[in-house]
Amino acid sequence: MNTNTQFLTWVFFDNTDELLNLSTEKVTKLEPQVAQLLKLFIYSNGELLTRDAIVNHIWPNIVVEHNSLYQLLTKLRRLLSDNPKQPRIIKTIPKKGYQFIADTQPYTPQKTNETSNKKKIVTQLSWWKLAVLPVVIACGSAIAFYSQNTTKTPQPKYKMSDLSYDLGLEYNVDAHKTKDLIAYIKNFNDLVFSNKQGVILNTIKFPSRIHHPSWHSELDLISFWQYYQDKCILHVYKSSGQAIHRSKGQKCTHTRASSWQSSSQLTINLANGAHFKPFNYDLHTGNSLELPVILHDGDTFQHSIIAWQGKSYYLITSADHKSRLITLDGTVHMQWEHPITMLTYDPKRQTIISNNSDKHHTLIATSRDGQQQIIANAVQGIFTDLSVDLTGDIYTAVETWQVNIRDKDELPIFSTTSIEYLPVSNLLGETAFMSKRSGVCEVYLYSEDQVKQLSYNQGYEYVNHIEWQPQLNLLLTNRDKNILLYDRQGKIMQFLPDQISTITQLGWHTNEQVWVYDTQTLSTYNLTGQRLNNFTLHVDALLYNNQSAQWLVFDDYTLYTVNDLSHLTNRDNWVPINTFSKQQYNQHRNFKLRDNTLYWLSSWSAKDYIWQLSLEEASVSLIKSDELIWHYDIAKDGSLNIAKMEAIEGDIKKLSLIDPQ
Repeated sequence: MNTNTQFLTWVFFDNTDELLNLSTEKVTKLEPQVAQLLKLFIYSNGELLTRDAIVNHIWPNIVVEHNSLYQLLTKLRRLLSDNPKQPRIIKTIPKKGYQFIADTQPYTPQKTNETSNKKKIVTQLSWWKLAVLPVVIACGSAIAFYSQNTTKTPQPKYKMSDLSYDLGLEYNVDAHKTKDLIAYIKNFNDLVFSNKQGVILNTIKFPSRIHHPSWHSELDLISFWQYYQDKCILHVYKSSGQAIHRSKGQKCTHTRASSWQSSSQLTINLANGAHFKPFNYDLHTGNSLELPVILHDGDTFQHSIIAWQGKSYYLITSADHKSRLITLDGTVHMQWEHPITMLTYDPKRQTIISNNSDKHHTLIATSRDGQQQIIANAVQGIFTDLSVDLTGDIYTAVETWQVNIRDKDELPIFSTTSIEYLPVSNLLGETAFMSKRSGVCEVYLYSEDQVKQLSYNQGYEYVNHIEWQPQLNLLLTNRDKNILLYDRQGKIMQFLPDQISTITQLGWHTNEQVWVYDTQTLSTYNLTGQRLNNFTLHVDALLYNNQSAQWLVFDDYTLYTVNDLSHLTNRDNWVPINTFSKQQYNQHRNFKLRDNTLYWLSSWSAKDYIWQLSLEEASVSLIKSDELIWHYDIAKDGSLNIAKMEAIEGDIKKLSLIDPQ
């Protein structure tokens, strides 16, 4: 029987999963798993609940990582304003479990108040995540640096405090160097201005996703990006909300924070495809000019920052995954032995603060003479943004999340706090997928209600593709430029194809042959790595239909069929079957074929869309749109499974510098 339960100043309505705060008369609609957890605690009658008991109740018959319960518990404690260090409601019993310690009683309000209380504002929980930028997980620990004329600095000490503690996602924080201002993004579309104590001063809402606010070092001017359709728009505002500048839309896939050179000149960082490029942008003219950063073979540009003496420096990642900070003349000012994915300049101590090599759980400061010091460790979650003002205080975002691969009934097949993606099922009901839980991307197999790890790797190698063999005995994947084959026990074969650049697509041509495409050449190989065919080909995307023995070619918003491999280089042999809209075609990826139906994923205004096209009828239909759909899968019965980031929490933290004595 449903009951309404009161404890302290809270009332839980378990028939509607609503939580009433009697002191504020505010009603909050709980997420299903949060409601389940609270219900379990309330009905436990104060008994100790072990971790296993809670996990089995909330996630029955599902593999769940250790951190999933912690995140759910953290969310519930925040809703209840319950400090885990001085608990009034939920007490942690070290190494044993958790106990509900608040007294409970049935809630029987006066009739005149019950209706009004239930009609109070319902606070919707925000639980979506950022895209946009690729999450790079790095392994390794050694760091080497090049430097000049820097004296030894004392070990800094910091005190961490929360500037935001609301449910939902706060991220992309930037602190003004000289003024009492910070700015950050909340729940994708809101630009929030606050002082450096966390008091909100102003909020500006936008109709589509915004990213990467960046303050001018002295003026009340802030730049940030807005994703609109297939373009990115640069805005400049004042903290009052006054719009100063809006650029023309530039076609792009990703952005990073800009750096101010002057009151009218910025270095902007854009990617239209796989790699970023730096540009000088003029606010007066709206013109941009690509900067001539010196890159070696295999190098990729990552980011630009303003550092020593107010000069511009450029972060480069090499083919062997090392990072270096250079100026336009090619001089190397700092080097790391692992990938750097976020960094900022500390003007007080004249150091670079960046991620370590441990999945963004640690921040380090590095001086130009190679000294390295640990700044802070994230107890739970990872650091995702960095900013430092002139006093040496650091402002950062710490994020946690859960990733679910969900079935047609929205139930999770697999739940984790790691990065799960690229699920691909076969007609036997088995699902292979990738995970970055171990620091690098590994291959897992979900079969007969069990999850099995197939690969074990070290280093910085990443996986971008996976496909079942037509006869379902093998899995085909890549690891950087290498091709790997797995059976149900693990790796059985690996070879390096003779491709010019990074693999963009691959697949099975027959049960004994695979094809590999790198935007310039299409090659086929046997399973020992011997190249059988090689063609020069420049198209937007490519797919082979094993069922019809035809190639599907995507080029210039049109889908073609080609009957033979040798005919791919002659466009006269291409037969058009469908023309796509810009929304259907923009950033199209993750192509899948099932029963002569084509599926794919696209993005529009930084939102994700899953489409399907019957190759027999040549008709396109939208089957799913949502925020942060990482990947999707077509299940054995033809239903849609989705791997998406959920239950995201992000908070703005302040690391206040305590000067050493």
